[in-house]
Amino acid sequence: MTYLTHPVRRLREEPVAGETVTLLVRAAEGVDLDRLADRLAAHGTVEERLRFATLRVTVPQDALDAVCALEGIAAIETANTLALDPDGAGEDVELDGD
Repeated sequence: MTYLTHPVRRLREEPVAGETVTLLVRAAEGVDLDRLADRLAAHGTVEERLRFATLRVTVPQDALDAVCALEGIAAIETANTLALDPDGAGEDVELDGD
C-alpha cells in the first residue's frame, strides 16, 4: 500500500480544478524507476530524479487519484514538505536575524 502524507490525502479528497501540485514520488523497492517515470508522465510532468529512488513530478490535482493508484509506489508527499522558508516552517524560522 502506498503511503500518502496528510496534504496529499487532502488534495486527493478535495482537488482544485485547473491547479497543479508538485509531488515527491518514491518508488517501492525493486521497481524500475524508468518504467515508473513513464507511467507518471502519462498523468503529468516528471521534473527530475532525486536520491533514494524518488521522482519530482508535477500533476493536475484532479489526477491525484490516478497517480496514487499506480503500482510500484512506496510513498507520495508534496514537494513543499522539505521547504525551509517562512511559508513552509511558519514561526519556527526567523529569516531577518532576530
